[in-house]
Amino acid sequence: MRLDPADNVAVSVAEAGLDAGAPVGTDGVHTRSAVPRGHKVALEAIARGAAVRKYGHPIGVATADIAAGEHVHVHNVAMPPAELLQAHYAGAAARPHGRYTDTPARTFRGYLRPSGRAGTRNVVCVVATVNCSATVVKAVCRAFEGEDLGARGIDRIVPIAHAAGCAQAIGGLGYTVLNRTLAGWIYHPNVVGAVVIGLGCEGTTFASILASRRASGVDDIPVHTLGIQESGGTAAAIAAGIASVRALLDALPPFERTDVPIERLNLALNCGGSDGFSGLTANPALGMVSDRLVAQRATVSLAEIPECHGAEGLLAARCVDDSVRAALSQTFAWWADYAGRHRVELNDNLAPGNIAGGITTIVEKSLGAVAKGGTSPLVEVVDYAAPITRSGFVLMNTPGFDPVSVTGLVAGGANIVAFTTGRGSVYGCAIAPTIKIATNSTLFARMSGDMDIDAGRALADGTLDPVADALFEYVIAVASGERTASERLGVGGEEFVPWAIGETL
Repeated sequence: MRLDPADNVAVSVAEAGLDAGAPVGTDGVHTRSAVPRGHKVALEAIARGAAVRKYGHPIGVATADIAAGEHVHVHNVAMPPAELLQAHYAGAAARPHGRYTDTPARTFRGYLRPSGRAGTRNVVCVVATVNCSATVVKAVCRAFEGEDLGARGIDRIVPIAHAAGCAQAIGGLGYTVLNRTLAGWIYHPNVVGAVVIGLGCEGTTFASILASRRASGVDDIPVHTLGIQESGGTAAAIAAGIASVRALLDALPPFERTDVPIERLNLALNCGGSDGFSGLTANPALGMVSDRLVAQRATVSLAEIPECHGAEGLLAARCVDDSVRAALSQTFAWWADYAGRHRVELNDNLAPGNIAGGITTIVEKSLGAVAKGGTSPLVEVVDYAAPITRSGFVLMNTPGFDPVSVTGLVAGGANIVAFTTGRGSVYGCAIAPTIKIATNSTLFARMSGDMDIDAGRALADGTLDPVADALFEYVIAVASGERTASERLGVGGEEFVPWAIGETL
């Protein structure tokens, strides 16, 4: 499959890959060796130092002369220099902004909160202020396993435990990020009540979490607090926590779903275990869904800045004004400094599974990843776990590690998650339902218990439209209460992972 007329490589899409001698294209080119599924093959001779082009974009440079029909991958391709990318963006035509403006208005069956925000689930959280209280938090939640909460309209009682909360400079970066993340989860539109449990001498407290809470637009929910030291130890704190959750549940009113405008959705866009098909099927199909949602004034939030590296020009061309463009530039500059201080390259983001799946450079990965955001204008760039304040297409500064990235997006207000995977991620979020989209049908069949949507159908259909249509309808169905595969499996109790950035003293 050749993705753009300007490309000098094509992608092997055959189920078993390509054998040596297989015809490629219509110019008499044949493979010189086997080319695995999802990997690239040269359509023409590529001289050493010349650009390797996919998606009509340079994804690398040849490190040796590459003959037509040769397998193109990490053994003969390196990262493209910044000058090559800059020259490409300088001469590239602007992409059209947005589409689907004539899509009929839709609603979903959700929970409209007093602030005007909307929930897609009703969750009660039991929250650790510090790792020292994580055991108590999990024990409290285990006491409610198997209990039928559906009659009250409650979906789940969720433990929110983590590895930090102390030995950080009060007011420092790590402390600030952790407090902001915890506040975003406690006061999330899908959370209807919380019990916050601390040890009693830690740096992060409910008071510090509350201080980082956004002043407006957050619903007041019942929050109970207790300390292990004050309660008399572990056993006493577990008993007190169970009693607090029980009292909270007894005080909550029954919840019923109502019709809510689709503009109240905030869809987090994420990918993990990407492969050579991510940018061909699942990610661009999700991009079409993103554009449909934005056309109805909903919010879609992209993240994973290292996995946007090399595609900055695409995002910069979509910024609605200079202030957003400046925020975007500052975010990428921060990452350049961060990587330099830690003596790493952003290309190191490539995992062994990405490479095995056919992705050669971070630029190639990024071009596929950014496709999740469609073509709509970029209206806001926000810090990690900061509240998302504008509707439309938004970018959040997160690392590429999936649990950390989604934790930040959900803290920002995302009430549903769309997660694409080519190798087979098993991620799920405890408080925001997570839709898993397989990039290829082989994965969908092999891990059917974890997957919700088979985007690999687009290869057989020859078009993304049926997949995008099915995914759009499924987003509405899940927002209205249909349970995803990860929810049926009970995944999410270990996936709260705030960004551990900053000092540990």
